Amino acid sequence: SSGINAEYGWGYRVRLADSFSAAFTECSYKEGYDLTIGTSDTGDCVDNLNIRHFKHVIVFLGGLTGLEPAIEADETLKETEPRTLFDYYVNVCPNQGSRTIRTEEALVIALSSLRKPIADNGMNMR
Repeated sequence: SSGINAEYGWGYRVRLADSFSAAFTECSYKEGYDLTIGTSDTGDCVDNLNIRHFKHVIVFLGGLTGLEPAIEADETLKETEPRTLFDYYVNVCPNQGSRTIRTEEALVIALSSLRKPIADNGMNMR
């Protein structure tokens, strides 16, 4: 037996939302997300991340210009400072050496960087 539950599988889900705030409010979990992580080159270094226990996490990745344009475009948000919108606001690629990281690269980097803190404090990923 491989240990994989075919009903759920392993990995992540990508969901399209009509606005930044809708990503929070249109959660498919009845109790919502109890942990939110935003990623940015201006965030705190992921190497020092020590997250609290959680059941459902959502991770936000910005586009080439970061999370700020999506936040600013959302007319329902009163707060526009990204750091205050998340439980944790982290830089998943410290000392990246380039101005931008493509989203498809950022996804792999973020999930790799966050794997251990998430596995240690959330759902069983074994």
